Amino acid sequence: MKLLMIHAWNSEETSYRGKFSNLLSYPSLTLAALYPLIPEGAFEKIDVVDENSQRVDYDSEHYDLIMITFETSSAFSAYRHCDEFRKRGSYIVCGGYHATALPDEVAEHCDTVIMGPGEISVPEFIGDFIAGTPKPRYCNFNVCAAEFPIPARDKITNRKKLKIPAMTANRGCGNVCKYCSMRTMWKSDPRPIENVINEIRSLKTKLLIFYDPNFFADREYAMALMEAMKPLKILWASNATADFGYDHELMQAAYESGCRGVLIGLESLNQSSLKSVGKRFRETDKYKEIIDNIHSHGIAVNGCFVLGFDSDTEEELLALPERVDRLGLDICRFAVLTPYPGTRLFTEYERDGRLTTKDWSVYNQHNAVFRPTNMTAERLNEIYRQVWKEAYSWKRVLRRTFTSPWRKNAYVFILLGANIGFKYLGIDKKYR
Repeated sequence: MKLLMIHAWNSEETSYRGKFSNLLSYPSLTLAALYPLIPEGAFEKIDVVDENSQRVDYDSEHYDLIMITFETSSAFSAYRHCDEFRKRGSYIVCGGYHATALPDEVAEHCDTVIMGPGEISVPEFIGDFIAGTPKPRYCNFNVCAAEFPIPARDKITNRKKLKIPAMTANRGCGNVCKYCSMRTMWKSDPRPIENVINEIRSLKTKLLIFYDPNFFADREYAMALMEAMKPLKILWASNATADFGYDHELMQAAYESGCRGVLIGLESLNQSSLKSVGKRFRETDKYKEIIDNIHSHGIAVNGCFVLGFDSDTEEELLALPERVDRLGLDICRFAVLTPYPGTRLFTEYERDGRLTTKDWSVYNQHNAVFRPTNMTAERLNEIYRQVWKEAYSWKRVLRRTFTSPWRKNAYVFILLGANIGFKYLGIDKKYR
């Protein structure tokens, strides 16, 4: 039997797929993490396609089983693959964020839906499939982090991706932000430190990205892991929350273990907006102090902002590029508020009739899919693109790069490359 594994990608989405994508597109771990879950010897051939940089060919050969994982914005592309391979007699399995949030919808296009993590469900399904008794749904959320296999990175392509390996120590998050889909899939469960260190050693790299939603959430665990990382002499970056910038002991330990950058979801400069979506840290007047504190420990900051909260006004959003300048961020990113299925925000907006479309292809953080309070959806889209354009003028790109804590070493070119990559992200090519 033959198996094809696909990470579906919205064929119309152009951001993160342009000529500068290798400067800012992180390597995906999805298929690499799923591959080792396939029992050895179960298939004579396993092919893997990451549609971000590869094409799905329906007729190159016949596959007995097609496994497709996808996010909401790629749902329609995934459904097209399902329908085409079904015509050719393949058995179809779907999983991922969208399948976990809307299993009934996804089930209309496939034979089996896997909800939640795959560590238990995938091997169980494969065993049932080989025995001829596959079930229509599998759902096992109680996965122990100690049992996570090392991703099969050699089985996936890194074409058009940043050539820095990525990994996770704790893929869950304990926060309850209304708009975040993270809790739809994962629980907070740190991996054994020895497992993390062994995986880092196996990568034979001096640069590393952690995908953990908040690397420092479990402070005791983070301190112990960073102490164990010191002898490896690697440089790394991760996600953090704003309160990281008040813990000088933690920041210094991070720097000494090789941390040189953190991505922080600042989200808004309006405290009412942060309160409305359940952000734990809401003291926007402290952002400048926090960023300065992090910089004082030699760590760069990528600040992320979301546009479209109910308290947002046109004037506030249009002022973002200038206000970001004053914060002194090294990189900045912007997104349109997107109520993903499975989140409390989606449930609220659907209940209140505020969703304007369920065309999943535009649920990509670049398009307003709901009715904002203080402007039209069309105006929010316009402002979003204007903010990106102004924040990534050449003057601002160069100022951010050469005032960064990284400016005194060769890694400043990584920062410059990331800023240039975001400048040419291409969000204006997908505007409905």
